[in-house]
Amino acid sequence: MAQPTTPGFDKAFAQTLCDLQVPKVIKFSPNGQQLLYSTSLIGGHRKGKNALSTLWIASSTEPNSSRQLTSGLFNDTGPKWHPDGNRIAFLSDRAKVGESSAIYMLRMDGGDAVPITDVENLEDIETFLFSPDGKTIAYVSPDENSEEEKEKSEKDEPDAEVWGEKWDYARLRLVNVESHETRVLVGGDTHVGEFCWNPDGKKMAFMSTENPHIEEAMLSGTTISTVDVDTGEVTELCKIMNEPYDLTWAPDGQIYFITGVPADKDSGGRAVYKTDPKADTRDFVKVACGVDDDAGGLHVVGGKVLVNRQVKFVDVISELGGYDLFDEKKELWVYDIFINPETGAATLAASLSDVGTPYDIFVIVKGKEKIKISNHGKPLADKSLGSCTALTCQSTDGKVDLDGLYLTPTSKANTNKTPTEPLPTFVLIHGGPTSRDTDSFDTTCFNWAPYILSKGYGILLPQYRGSSGRGEKFASYSMGGQGKYDYADVVAITDHAIKKGFADSKRLIVGGWSQGGLLTYLCSVRNGLHGLGWRFNAAIAGAGVCDIESLALTADLGSTYEIELAGGDTIWTLDRDDTRNRQGSALWEVASAVKHTQETVAEASSRSVSTPEQ
Repeated sequence: MAQPTTPGFDKAFAQTLCDLQVPKVIKFSPNGQQLLYSTSLIGGHRKGKNALSTLWIASSTEPNSSRQLTSGLFNDTGPKWHPDGNRIAFLSDRAKVGESSAIYMLRMDGGDAVPITDVENLEDIETFLFSPDGKTIAYVSPDENSEEEKEKSEKDEPDAEVWGEKWDYARLRLVNVESHETRVLVGGDTHVGEFCWNPDGKKMAFMSTENPHIEEAMLSGTTISTVDVDTGEVTELCKIMNEPYDLTWAPDGQIYFITGVPADKDSGGRAVYKTDPKADTRDFVKVACGVDDDAGGLHVVGGKVLVNRQVKFVDVISELGGYDLFDEKKELWVYDIFINPETGAATLAASLSDVGTPYDIFVIVKGKEKIKISNHGKPLADKSLGSCTALTCQSTDGKVDLDGLYLTPTSKANTNKTPTEPLPTFVLIHGGPTSRDTDSFDTTCFNWAPYILSKGYGILLPQYRGSSGRGEKFASYSMGGQGKYDYADVVAITDHAIKKGFADSKRLIVGGWSQGGLLTYLCSVRNGLHGLGWRFNAAIAGAGVCDIESLALTADLGSTYEIELAGGDTIWTLDRDDTRNRQGSALWEVASAVKHTQETVAEASSRSVSTPEQ
């Protein structure tokens, strides 16, 4: 007999989930003996008017050693160690909560935090980095409003805004740590994004676009340049028609970064590229990842370039072109690495979780037990939510093997942590499509998974074609394949879970956010048409799209990213009778879905009337 699910809304548990604080940034001290990190609410939401974030300090060798460093009353974020290891710097709005943005310095031997930049500034500082010698901090922020603009704003009489006439360019600035003297290093009509110091601190590399518009990187490209810290001389190195990230100037003299595969596609795989600042040509080359894995992040530690490789459900930390140092069967959401300069031994500090356990910080050394140094998941310490099982099946067209994760609520799991019987199952589809699910606490969004598990439902997480973690070929199915490959894969993985005895074919729900919402709509209008003998009983679509062509006209990424997903063909470039883009648009299938439903209901009614009494 099937076990019932738990009815009713559990407000107390939902509140506990929403109140969870999770580590967002982790930094080893220069000697590797301490960890500095920040925490904020798991979903990035706010309990009051303003966002809040807290800084913490811990020993890297002692369990449960974390202690609160700042009050939690302000938005203290982005902590970094000074190279001397005696001070830290961080961003905060403590001068005017919810409005100001400044860099503060705090000594580890006591005292109050001291502002390094002007506390009256209201424009957000996006990021900052210490110079190698610790004498200078580089940071990026837009210019403040002029006195005239401030006066007009206070009178509620601002000038009319004409799109493209005035841009809030972000500038690369330098501030002296001791004197607090600040100067603009890179200004003019360019918008600065990421940056990094070269190893000797005499030059910097930075990324820039022509303006801050959200699509500019894909419209006119992102330029990678170097700038001389003393003279301000800028040298352009290369341009990428995409939005690269993790800019890294390595000890070997090369500048590394991550972007798509191909380099001008955002929906393909992710690879590591490099450009040579001493070369005569403005070029860049692919050096790692993107074939059967994806690059997730870059670190320079102990003179080595390390890359976080996403391999299906596993994260692997590897030397670039060398050995694997760590691997975890889950997402390394935030992490840092320390390499002992004397022994060469590597230590990983990471915020880890699993389907039943919230995020906490663990220190990992190969061959030794993990050390848990924080206890932010304590509110759920006595609650067992579930376990995770990987499933594999072939796609319906026989072209690829597909993966999925099945999450089993603890109350309905056997000794192998799989379902004791077919369970009512929520097919939860991730967004993106360039994304993936892992064995983590809130793998999809907004605490859906832990809450659904608490109600006794199983959860199926399909990794459809277009997902990350499997390289360029697998991810590129999403380009021009929306509504075709991804939808078919959701059906295939769901059918496999039913045949495995995990999911109850008569009790299925489908849902998801963004791309997951798009696929939820398609599952609704095509419900049962696959001919496999089952259908979804309910659907929950969040921020989903029902018309791809309208999206290209209205979305903030409509002229770039959405066109890419549509295979490069927009409604205004296609012939009148060309409807290829509609394969991912549920809106165009509503009429046939209604007709099919009416016919099904009529057929069921007819059978009921014609059935003789027993």
